[in-house]
Amino acid sequence: MNKHILHSALVGALWLGSTSAMATGFVALSEEGFEVEEGGLSAYTLCNLTGEFGADEEGSIPPTFAPNGGANNTCAIPKIPDGYKQIKNARRPIVLNGFNRRFRRVKITIGFVTDRVWRNTEEGRCIYGAKIRLNNVDADRITPGKQFFEINDILRGGVEGRSPEIAYWFTSNADEVVYRAGLTNTSLVFEPENESEAQPLLDDAPIDENWVDFSSDLNYRDDDGSSFRDSPWLLVKTACAADENPVVLPGALKFRQMGQEGQPLLTIEAKGFAPAGATAETAAP
Repeated sequence: MNKHILHSALVGALWLGSTSAMATGFVALSEEGFEVEEGGLSAYTLCNLTGEFGADEEGSIPPTFAPNGGANNTCAIPKIPDGYKQIKNARRPIVLNGFNRRFRRVKITIGFVTDRVWRNTEEGRCIYGAKIRLNNVDADRITPGKQFFEINDILRGGVEGRSPEIAYWFTSNADEVVYRAGLTNTSLVFEPENESEAQPLLDDAPIDENWVDFSSDLNYRDDDGSSFRDSPWLLVKTACAADENPVVLPGALKFRQMGQEGQPLLTIEAKGFAPAGATAETAAP
């Protein structure tokens, strides 16, 4: 994201003023929305704003945890909680349908997503996790030079009626952090013309009870200087019966490029694990 659109003072004010994101660990997403400082409701809860939504070329400050001091760890966890056993694992390509210079269709694998499910039988909960790594590959075969696909929002569908909670698991300093997450299918670029832009109001990003949206900034080589090709583990915890077997749902994962440096707005869909009986439907406008 271009540095001139965001100022540290504004981010600090938003961080200190937010009443919706002041808890380490999993955060329950609200079906009514979170109150924002300036009034109104937002689908989003704030997590880690230290990277200034990708504007800071030095990157984000990683979360830390007790007993060695804890900071910048809203929505973050140091590991998968005890009692959760991995039951599903898959590595899936993230494929962009593009064109070459002769305007012939070409499939470009811009990266991979590792998709996992952990279950705690006693709690009756499952954790659905996704971790992305982007490739060193030209994502625009028509434009001269080398353009890298940027992922600003990652969505997981199929959570309606399952009381979703979100967190992220930061496993390495090579990972980007999560800036915000919300129960919505509407992704928006952060442009701070007013102080509510970090938490878009429901008029702009309405609640969709079937989708969780994580905002981050992933790029193999970012024009703004803050290059993170790896996401943390993006985690969604849902209700999950002991005998329930998660299924592979087409379109359950979405990866969106939101044009922060003038790129075209693009969405890539992929298969993903989801609760049995779930759909990838979106709410009516």
